Amino acid sequence: MSITIRSLSEADFPLVVALAYQIWPVAYGGNLTPEQLENLLSRIYCVENLQKEVLEGHCFWAAFDGDEALGFASGYRKDATIWIKKLYVLPEVQGRGVGRALMQTVIDAFTPAREVRLFVNGQNRAAQVFYERCGFTNDGAVEVQMGDFRFSDYVYAKALPSTP
Repeated sequence: MSITIRSLSEADFPLVVALAYQIWPVAYGGNLTPEQLENLLSRIYCVENLQKEVLEGHCFWAAFDGDEALGFASGYRKDATIWIKKLYVLPEVQGRGVGRALMQTVIDAFTPAREVRLFVNGQNRAAQVFYERCGFTNDGAVEVQMGDFRFSDYVYAKALPSTP
């Protein structure tokens, strides 16, 4: 597998939507009902919401193996902190470096910064383990409103090396 990452424009948002609809049922199917999944996906992963995020300063990327999309990420910078807003990889290619490559792309796009932070669903232990392996630490729990639902998430943080 040869991973390439490219930045996405608004014209690419249908790809993000399609990937989210493939990935979320696997990532959250054990924690959310089908109705909750559909409610959240239809609100978060509609082209209009993704366009709104771009207006708020978010940037999007996707990972590919040739023409095959493997996953996507989005992020933004607020003050000296890079926030990874979305990072999702198809289940069948997890563990092959796609998530790390996407994460590094987001970090590189917004460096220099003091730290990188993100939210992880409190019940998504697989994602928590991934971020811990990438050097992140759990910085506490927060309540998050997504669509019509409230969830407990963890904030994960990682200090970045200072630049000269």
